Amino acid sequence: WTHSRKPFLCALFMALAAAKAHGEATSTALLGFQGMSQGYSQPLHKPLGPLPSSLWPEAYRPIRRIHFTTVEEVLDVMKPQSEVGMPLIIEGSDLIEVEKWQSLSYASSLFEDKKVLVKKSSTSKFRYFDIKKNSGNFDFQKPVAEVQETFSEFTRQAQEIDAKGSSARMYMQETLSGHSQMAEEFASWKWELPIRISAACGWGLPDSNELFIGMRGAETPLHFDERENLFFQVRGLKEIVVYPFVDYVRLYPFPTTHPCDRQSMVGSPVGVDSTAFPKFKDAIGHYATLKAGDLLYLPYGWWHWLRNLDNFAISVSFWSTTPSTDLSGGIPDQFTDHMLTRVRRNLESLMAQKFGQEKLNDTMLTLRQAVSMQDETNDILSYARGLLGAVKVPIEKQDEFLLDIVDGRFGVDWSRHV
Repeated sequence: WTHSRKPFLCALFMALAAAKAHGEATSTALLGFQGMSQGYSQPLHKPLGPLPSSLWPEAYRPIRRIHFTTVEEVLDVMKPQSEVGMPLIIEGSDLIEVEKWQSLSYASSLFEDKKVLVKKSSTSKFRYFDIKKNSGNFDFQKPVAEVQETFSEFTRQAQEIDAKGSSARMYMQETLSGHSQMAEEFASWKWELPIRISAACGWGLPDSNELFIGMRGAETPLHFDERENLFFQVRGLKEIVVYPFVDYVRLYPFPTTHPCDRQSMVGSPVGVDSTAFPKFKDAIGHYATLKAGDLLYLPYGWWHWLRNLDNFAISVSFWSTTPSTDLSGGIPDQFTDHMLTRVRRNLESLMAQKFGQEKLNDTMLTLRQAVSMQDETNDILSYARGLLGAVKVPIEKQDEFLLDIVDGRFGVDWSRHV
């Protein structure tokens, strides 16, 4: 670990030196930050009480919690936890000093007058999308507006929304690379823990941090990420429900050619449309209410829904890459459910490449019809069977496998679920 951290920490402390070089000018800017009270020690908003946590079905399970003792003891728990891909909450790690973040003016002092990414929604929901991924040429209306604003503009507008009693919400989501003015804050983080967890679990080193600040009630709809995530709660309460990656077909993801790829059409686990999403009832969630100081391990691919219970709840993600599956010894005789879930996504993407990105919906509907009619002369079905045969999916299981990919996801009005 000592050797592997050297380049990372060298860059960190070079940024720290650059930040300190600002000297008196930086101090003046901090003290004169627009919207801050004298001495920047008072909160910028009228306190609002937390929302109650949601009540979940009896079959749902609380996420396992442990209390931090030593890094070595945490690693002893994390390694097997990572091997089976199960979430875990570590309490009391002190990865980030949460006390100073309890006043929003501290965050204001960190961001100064730099612009940050702010999302604005007419509702409480903040559906993620990437318009560049609309290879299917879907008729798509952006569900939220994204603007660049200063932190003070963000908090001021959020307070105005609260004062009006509006249902609109705002959410700040900022990648922390490029914020050299925060170098001193970064240097105070206890990097040993995430670095050693990543090394012990066989991930890449943490290479990206993202900060999230949202209004009370702001929701992040169900989605999954293709990275390992150590998610630290810095301020306030946030509730989360997660579902295994292998619940893929029960979560009804948007097509891979849609701007909302990796997002669940179910959206919220509260008040689910059981007619549109009948399989969701079989998904078993794991839930928690995160408080300041909690560190959540969110494994690769796990679906998650989050909601801020406190106003201006703050979280930071530590992202690490997951190594590719090692097939140097050949294709295994039997794939795990996790590997087969990746096969589902890859098959869909290959079908789009083969028969046309913009024709994926028609291709998948034709595939369903060919499976139902047992039309083995159909080119689309033949191609799909060839792909499944290459990964040793037994022929007797292929029909169900293919229908699960199609049913409820194609031939529907996707705009209803954005």
